[in-house]
Amino acid sequence: MTRHLLIISCSNSKDKRPGLLPALERYTGAWYGVINKLKREGKFPGNLDVLIISAKYGLIGSNEIIEYYNRRMDVSRARELNGLIIGKLKQTLEDEEYESMLINLGKDYMEAIRGFERIVPASTRVSMLSGSIGPRKSRLKKWILSIQ
Repeated sequence: MTRHLLIISCSNSKDKRPGLLPALERYTGAWYGVINKLKREGKFPGNLDVLIISAKYGLIGSNEIIEYYNRRMDVSRARELNGLIIGKLKQTLEDEEYESMLINLGKDYMEAIRGFERIVPASTRVSMLSGSIGPRKSRLKKWILSIQ
């Protein structure tokens, strides 16, 4: 089965319950609404991996257990995390072969993955979303639903 990878940013909007929650439950922003709705509807593909760039944790998997925090990503923090994030992404890409990758990050978060194109295999089709939130949500949903 071919695999696909989605890279998204963490969210300022979070579930504030105390204790530890999986990242997909902790973050409640726009991208997470799309993903969780598709999961509830049984339309989220089993061959799609989701990685999250977090201002606190760096690059994490969607099921990684995290606590509530309040840290904003800025260019300085993104540059600070860049080496760690690229290293972890490189390992992920070596461990798993992805047919396609969608990157849905804002400007500051893009700085955190600066140089990623040098580590992505030529066989992996890379797409990027940009623009305002509404159209990006729509394109994100369409991309996820296109995965077979």
